[in-house]
Amino acid sequence: MPQLAYSGLSENWLLKECGDVHWERLAQAHGLPLPDFRDASGKRAYAAFTRVRVSEGALDRIAVNDAFHIDSGLAPAGHAQFFSRHLARGPSGRLARVEMLSAFVYRQARGDNRSVARAALTAVESWRPRAHSPGPDEAQDYAEAARVRRRIARDDRDARTAAAGPAGIPLEWRCSPCPDTDFNGASFLYFATFAALVDRAEWQFFRPFPLLAVTSRDVHYYGNVNLGEDVAVRCLEWTREPDGALAHRCGVFRATDGAWIAEVFTRKRPAAPLDSD
Repeated sequence: MPQLAYSGLSENWLLKECGDVHWERLAQAHGLPLPDFRDASGKRAYAAFTRVRVSEGALDRIAVNDAFHIDSGLAPAGHAQFFSRHLARGPSGRLARVEMLSAFVYRQARGDNRSVARAALTAVESWRPRAHSPGPDEAQDYAEAARVRRRIARDDRDARTAAAGPAGIPLEWRCSPCPDTDFNGASFLYFATFAALVDRAEWQFFRPFPLLAVTSRDVHYYGNVNLGEDVAVRCLEWTREPDGALAHRCGVFRATDGAWIAEVFTRKRPAAPLDSD
C-alpha cells in the first residue's frame, strides 16, 4: 500500500505521482515519448519544480481498499514555465488539490547541484489544451506569485532565524540526506524530499498528538544540495490553535554555506480517528 501513510493518503506518494504525471504531460507537449529534454546545444535539461502547493487537504478521508482517482491538466505559464493542476478525489469527495510549477534547468558544472541555471529550450509552438487543463490566467498568476515569493526570500535575510519552540529552545534540526531515499535518478535532492524533511523536523520539534493531517502545504524551491552535504531545517514561525491545528513556516538550508534552498508553509489539523484493528 505505497499510496497510504499512517493517517490516510500519503502526501509524499501523492506529490511523486503528480510530479510524474507533470513530467509525462510536459514531454507530450514537446513531442517527446519520454521526458528526455535537451537544450539547443544538445545538453540535457531537467524540468525542475520551482513551486508545489497542496490545498484543500483531506488526506485522512481515505482508508485501506478505498478507490480514488486523480484528474490532471497542464498549461504553459510563460517564460518557459509550465503549470499543472491535479485534483484527487475519493469516496467522500475531494482529497487534495495539487498545483505544480516547473522550469527547465541544467548544470553549468558536471555533477554539481550548486551550479544549476535556467536552460533555454525550443518553445512549444502550438499549445493544445486537453481535458482538465488549467486556464492561462490561473497558470500565470501562480507563476507570478512564485516569482514574488522568491524575491522576498532573496531580500529578507533577517527572517532566517529559528523561532523558539514550546520549551524555549530554537527550532533547528539537521540531517544528512540519504542517496537511496532522498535523491532522484538525476542526482538532485528530490522535490518531494523537501516536504518530507519538514515533516521529520516537525516531529522532532512538536511531536504532535493527536496526529495531524495536512490541509495545506506550499513549497518554494530556491536551490539544491550535493550528495554528502547536510541540510538544516529551521522553523521560522509557528502557531498552535486551541483545536490542535498547527501552522508553521520552515526554511531548508544547506548546512555547509547557509544557502536557503527551500521555504515551506504548512498547515495541519488533527487527523480523523484511525479505523483499524
